[in-house]
Amino acid sequence: MSEYLDNNHVDTFGIFLVEKNQMCPGLYLPFLFVSSFHWGYKKFNADTKKFVSHINKESVNAANLILVPIIESSHWTLLVGNLKNKVWDFYDSLPKKTHRAILPEVVNIPSVRGHNYFICYGHSTMADPKNQINCGMYVCKYMEAVIQPEAVVWADVKDWEDNMAKFRAEFAYAILSTTIK
Repeated sequence: MSEYLDNNHVDTFGIFLVEKNQMCPGLYLPFLFVSSFHWGYKKFNADTKKFVSHINKESVNAANLILVPIIESSHWTLLVGNLKNKVWDFYDSLPKKTHRAILPEVVNIPSVRGHNYFICYGHSTMADPKNQINCGMYVCKYMEAVIQPEAVVWADVKDWEDNMAKFRAEFAYAILSTTIK
């Protein structure tokens, strides 16, 4: 867990959040999670139905947020659809124009398409530009933060880079001590 996180890791974290929310209703804002494999398969025109089969009109109406982790050119980012405000928020630990370039393409795929949603490029946090392997863990922490009932005060979240080893250890422990059905 001290290396780059791949699709399996990010999906596992997303599934942990979904299962935790099912076990403790109201713990998080209502949200939908779209597997990171969805975008990967979509890029190659492969069948993506299994990654979004849980998304239907009822689930969208019940959700406040839709979480869409994106891996592009070995860099993780997170696109969060605010279904109530019709805004896509983009989270990037190492903000670059090249990372944002893929967004219109991702937002335009039918399974995550909004109704003329506006894309907000503003969210990034204090990543160390020399350490580019933590972007996947940042995406996991972004997902966990944005679904909290209380709004995140991003100015107060300044220690994530310093705590990456701890976050990775907690994640590894969760994986080892949990059985996903």
